[in-house]
Amino acid sequence: MKPVRALILDDSVICRDRLRDILTRDRDISVVGEAENGDRVLELVRQVGPSILLVDLQMPGTGGHETIERVMANHPLPILVVTGQPSAGNQKAAFESIRRGALDLAEKPEYGDASAEARLRSRVRELSQVPVVRHVAGNRSAPRIGNGGAPQPLLPAAPRGVPVISIGASAGGPLAVAAVLGALPANLPAAVAVVQHLPKGYARAFCEFLRARTLLPVSVVSRRTATEPGNVYIADDDRHLIALDANHLGPSEEAEVEGHRPAVDVLFRSLADCLRKNACGVVMSGIGRDGTAGLLELKSRGTLTLAQDEVSSGVFGMPRAALEAHAAERALEPVGLAREVTNWALETARGVSR
Repeated sequence: MKPVRALILDDSVICRDRLRDILTRDRDISVVGEAENGDRVLELVRQVGPSILLVDLQMPGTGGHETIERVMANHPLPILVVTGQPSAGNQKAAFESIRRGALDLAEKPEYGDASAEARLRSRVRELSQVPVVRHVAGNRSAPRIGNGGAPQPLLPAAPRGVPVISIGASAGGPLAVAAVLGALPANLPAAVAVVQHLPKGYARAFCEFLRARTLLPVSVVSRRTATEPGNVYIADDDRHLIALDANHLGPSEEAEVEGHRPAVDVLFRSLADCLRKNACGVVMSGIGRDGTAGLLELKSRGTLTLAQDEVSSGVFGMPRAALEAHAAERALEPVGLAREVTNWALETARGVSR
């Protein structure tokens, strides 16, 4: 892995000092530049050649959103938004930053939280290696809402229960998940369960982000919830999303799985146990291997398993792991994934075995 060259933009000297101290505790990470806003960001990028940009959204002068736009339109590189404690304002701002081209969100570690500091270094190290492409805000911001080429008419769910399409994603995932949901038909005869790795406190903002991009109702699962066709269910903050039985989803406070809560593997495994062939799985953009083991369990039940393709993935880590383990049958871009899971939902609702 190449050494990491980080550029930090934050209006607080204290925050910049703290981030520098956290990052440089590992010898392979160096901070090559700092600034209090994005006024000179393009000049700095040219001068110091960073491999990753860490940016705070609330800055005087050229703020975080404009900074992200400038960088991604002129000198694209991985951008990590480092946020403080979530508030209504910065939650929405964080997802706007993803719309404009940021790759991921991370919470500023609290003082003395060595585990959170190590996670941040790991995230910076991994994201710095991700190839990115030029991105002008708006090009990927409004996925097409429609049926994604799905067959019509769709049928009601099968009497044995509502089929569930499960989706797992991490870094680079929010836009990709939104693109899949935006291509699903409003009369989808299946429920959709989504696990997206996020900092604590951002589940509801993610829910709002998706609501603006799909015809389907979207809700956060904070208690036992009956699944209904054509509805999207999102994992709650710091809780796993699991199938409680063939007709209900719910939150779980089981331990983290490899640092994740919610974890994609936990959702997939619970669906494999409770719904068997009545659930399918999709692994999308993200770092690491979360989802691969659970997808293998779904596949063992004889159901559909898919991954996002490399070209459309912001981070081709989780999809690559699923494909290399033969957990995913094939890889497709988001609209193709939407088409395949809609076909699967139609067949399952008809009671056709795959």
